Amino acid sequence: MIDCPSSELRKLGLSDIFDDDWTRTIYSVDASHCAIKPLAVDFPSDEYDVQKICTYANEHNIPITSRGAGTGLLGQSLSDGIILDFTKKMNKVLEIGDDYVIVQPGVVKAILDMELAKRGKFIPPDPASSNYCTIGGMVSNNSSGPHGLGYGSIINYVQDVKLVYSNGMMGFAAQKKYDEKVSKMLKLILPIAVDIKKYYPNVSKNSCGYRLDAVFDNNTINPQRLFVASEGTLGIITNTRISIRDFPEKKSLVIVKFKDILDAVSAVPSILEHGPVAMELLDKGTILEGWKHGDSNDNNSCIMFVEFHGDDNSIYEQVHQFEVHLQRKATILETGHDKNSVNRAWSERKNSLNSAIKKGTGSRKPAGLIEDTVVHPDILYDYTIFLLKMLDTYNLDYVVYGHAGNGNLHLRPMIDINSKESDSFMNMIANKVFNYVADVHGSISGEHGDGLLRTKYIPMMYGSRMYDIFQKIKLIFDEKKIMNPGKKII
Repeated sequence: MIDCPSSELRKLGLSDIFDDDWTRTIYSVDASHCAIKPLAVDFPSDEYDVQKICTYANEHNIPITSRGAGTGLLGQSLSDGIILDFTKKMNKVLEIGDDYVIVQPGVVKAILDMELAKRGKFIPPDPASSNYCTIGGMVSNNSSGPHGLGYGSIINYVQDVKLVYSNGMMGFAAQKKYDEKVSKMLKLILPIAVDIKKYYPNVSKNSCGYRLDAVFDNNTINPQRLFVASEGTLGIITNTRISIRDFPEKKSLVIVKFKDILDAVSAVPSILEHGPVAMELLDKGTILEGWKHGDSNDNNSCIMFVEFHGDDNSIYEQVHQFEVHLQRKATILETGHDKNSVNRAWSERKNSLNSAIKKGTGSRKPAGLIEDTVVHPDILYDYTIFLLKMLDTYNLDYVVYGHAGNGNLHLRPMIDINSKESDSFMNMIANKVFNYVADVHGSISGEHGDGLLRTKYIPMMYGSRMYDIFQKIKLIFDEKKIMNPGKKII
C-alpha cells in the first residue's frame, strides 16, 4: 500500500481529497470508542468519482470505506485507507414518486423526512440519530428504531441499489434485474435457499452478518437486500430507491410506568396482542428530564411508551382496550391522541437517551458491544433476568432502554474505559451474553451492525457453514478484500 495517494488521485480529476494530519485525525473517530487514522479523505461528487477511486484503490490494494455522519457505534466507518464522505456533495434527493424516493447516500434522514412530509409521506425507520444520520448509513447498518415493531427495518423498504464495486465496475440490484456479480452470488446460495432461514435468528430485526434470509423472502428474490446491513463491505452504494408510505391518519401514545424492568418485560407478550406499532422501554438511569413522575422512592421504576396508528376512529377503542388491560399491571402516566403531543413525547424520549448515553463519572462510561441484542419477545423476561444476574455478579451499574416489542434491549454496563482490563472484561461479558443469545436463536445485533467490535462473533451466531458462505460472497464482490476490511468478514 502506498503512503500518500492524494497527488495521484488529483491527476485523475479528484480535487476534493485531503491527507493533511488535521483531516485524518478528525476522521479517525466515530461514535464508538475506536480510533483508526485514515490514509486520506475524499468527498466524491458522483458515482464516476467513486469509480475512479475504487479503480485506483484496487490497483494499489488500498482499503476503501464509506462514511456518512459517523454515528456508527462499532467503528463501521473507520479505516486506515481512503474514507469516502458522502455528506458534502452526494447528499441529494434525486426523485420523489407516489410510493418511492431515490436518494444519494449522504442525505440526512431528518432532511429527507421534511421533504417527504410536504407530500404526506414518510419512511418509517427512525433511529435515535435521525437528526443527523444519513440514509447511506441507515442502509449500511439496516437501521430501524422505535417504530420497527409496526413497520420493520430499512431492509423492508429498499427497492433497488446502484453501486460501485471494488474494481471500479458499476453494479445494480433490484427484484427483477441485477448485474453479473449478483447473479453469481445467487447461483452460490440458491442450493440452500429452502433451508436458509434455519441458520438465521428467530427475531423480527437483525443486522448481524449478511442478510441472505431477506434475499429469499415470501417466494420472491430480492438481491438488493444483500447490500443492506453489509456495512459497505461488498460495494459502495451511490443511490438507493426506497419505498415510502402515507402518514397514518391517527396516532395515539400511552406512557406507562411499571414498578421495575421485570414487571415491564413480563407484560410485553400480552401488550403485543393489542397491535402497537412501537413499544419503547426506558429503565432507571435512562428516565431523565421530563419523566420524573411519582414519589422519590420510585428509583427502580420503568417507563414504557406504547404507540398505536390507524386511519379511523377505531384506534381509540384499541387504545381503550389496552389501557383497561394494563390497569392492574402498571400506572398510566399520560395518553396523547394528537400528533403534536405524540411528537413532543418522542422528542423528550430522544433527549433522555442522548443524556443517558453520555452519562458517567470520570472514565466510567456506558460501554457498548452488548448494547444491541435481540431475543424473541416471549423469552425477553428470562433473558432480562439473565442480564440482571450477570450485572449483579460483577457489581455493575448500567443504562438500559430498548425496543421491547421486538425483544431488542440496548443495555450498556458502566465500566472504566481507561482501565487496562476494560477490553478483556467486556469481551468476557460479551462471550457470556452472545452465547446465551445464540443458544436461544436471538441476534447479537438488531440494528447497530457488527463493525470492528462484533465481527469476530459472527461465526458464533451463524456457525461455520454459513460463515463460509459469507466469506465466499465477500470474494465474489470484493476479490482483494479492500472494501471496509475488518467488518463482517475477518
